Amino acid sequence: MDFDKMAVYHEDDGIAVDVILNCFGSQKISVVYLESDKCDEKMKIDISFIISHQFELLHLIEKATASYIDKIYTKKLDKLTLIKIYLFPDVECQYGFLFDWLGDIEHGIGVKIKNLKVEDIGGAEIAFL
Repeated sequence: MDFDKMAVYHEDDGIAVDVILNCFGSQKISVVYLESDKCDEKMKIDISFIISHQFELLHLIEKATASYIDKIYTKKLDKLTLIKIYLFPDVECQYGFLFDWLGDIEHGIGVKIKNLKVEDIGGAEIAFL
């Protein structure tokens, strides 16, 4: 990814860029670098990692969300849409994924990944706290 050509913009929670992760679909996904106002080297490294490990991340997330949805909602995983990814400037190798899910459109699902392991899963706020 050519970071010099990225369109960086400000969101309420920090600086952001849009990426396309083919394994999650063809839509642009906002990647927010929480509480930051500039794109630094850590942000670039985190985005590169997510892009290069997107299929592995998808597999981890699908497995965890299917189990979570079955346990909490006693439903099967159906349409799960990635809305946003959160990066944490003070934490290494940790990423928050925010999903829209048809089974709970009001709250969505948040998944926090650290070191390629699901650290937490639950409501949307899990992705950015």
